[in-house]
Amino acid sequence: MNRPRTLAALACAAFLLVTSAGTAAADASVVESNATTRSEGISSLLLVAPATTHLPPGLHAFTSIQAAVNAIQPATHRHTTIIVEPGTYVGQVYIPADKPDVTIIGATGKAADVTIEDNLAHGTYAPNGNLYGTDCSATLTVAGSGFQAYNVTVANTFDRTTDPADAARGPQAVAVKAVADKVIFAHDVFTAVQDTVFASSYADNFQPQECFTEDGVAQPPASSPPATAPPPPARQYFVDDTISGSIDFICGSATAVFDHDDIDILGGHSGGSVTAPDTPTAFTYGYLIINSRIDNADGTLAAGADYLSRPWRHTGTTNPVAQMTIRETYLGTAVSSAHYENWSSPFFKWTDARYSEYQNTGPAAVDVAPDVPQLTDTQAASYTILTYFADWHPFSPLGFGLAKPFTP
Repeated sequence: MNRPRTLAALACAAFLLVTSAGTAAADASVVESNATTRSEGISSLLLVAPATTHLPPGLHAFTSIQAAVNAIQPATHRHTTIIVEPGTYVGQVYIPADKPDVTIIGATGKAADVTIEDNLAHGTYAPNGNLYGTDCSATLTVAGSGFQAYNVTVANTFDRTTDPADAARGPQAVAVKAVADKVIFAHDVFTAVQDTVFASSYADNFQPQECFTEDGVAQPPASSPPATAPPPPARQYFVDDTISGSIDFICGSATAVFDHDDIDILGGHSGGSVTAPDTPTAFTYGYLIINSRIDNADGTLAAGADYLSRPWRHTGTTNPVAQMTIRETYLGTAVSSAHYENWSSPFFKWTDARYSEYQNTGPAAVDVAPDVPQLTDTQAASYTILTYFADWHPFSPLGFGLAKPFTP
């Protein structure tokens, strides 16, 4: 299937889909009003574009992604695809749990052309007077299962060097937080410094519905009780993505696979860890990094400066004992030969976590400490994409290729 790459092609496709659903109108105002009253149970396609974008007559585009999400009617929609015209869209985006099966696609097929960004951090004050906290700081928060995003950049641009008041309270600033099941991020870019990708689950306290109203208005709570029940599944697939950060920049309690990803350790903070999983013991599987690359792309870090992981003891998470397997992945010179470090407070030994590796390559795979667990061929058969996802076999209904050949 050929993928449309221009706004004009996408607009025509959207127009045909809308008219076939019985929501065509003679002018844009009527189309806009019909954006929230589509035929029951149908799949829908919505456009998002900057206000200055010229559209064909009779076609409506929302000027923010959140506005498009808000137009989805939970009781009637089956699947909604939101096509986003090139531009930078500032502000948090929230996909609530009662709006599953939402797909966001960058119109040109290039992640660099569509950016969703904000600059909120742990310690930033919200309009309601409370602090955002790490959990509520995400630029994009996904609570709706079946969510997919293709060809977009999600950034948290918080800079602690220019905002010392916030930095004094905490530098955590999330680009994307997902707690949902059957989530796909493909061909995307995620940028921040600390906690860039919060691949998590409902094992955490501070639930998304506490951070936002249904329409995505920030309302972070002052506190939240710890999770008390075993969490539902939270399987997430990050494929052919670029993820950059310095400290714990892939973190959380999901069952998440990172496949053919470029994981870039930014300079400026030697001694950090790439990942910080807080996998609940109710989950057999936490993180799988496979066929990927972990390195400091610009060469600004000293050899052995950073660790692959530390086992996060996330306050409020249901009995976290980190699980992560890294296999068939290139480990660059910036990675310490120790690979793992302890969690400091409350203290937790990395050797008590569920870490393992298999057939990695690169300098840090050759120069590796003898206590780093290495899987046998037989053991490795239990740590694959299929075993992590069980009965879920992620694919793109739009025919997008999900991975490219990886070369170190």
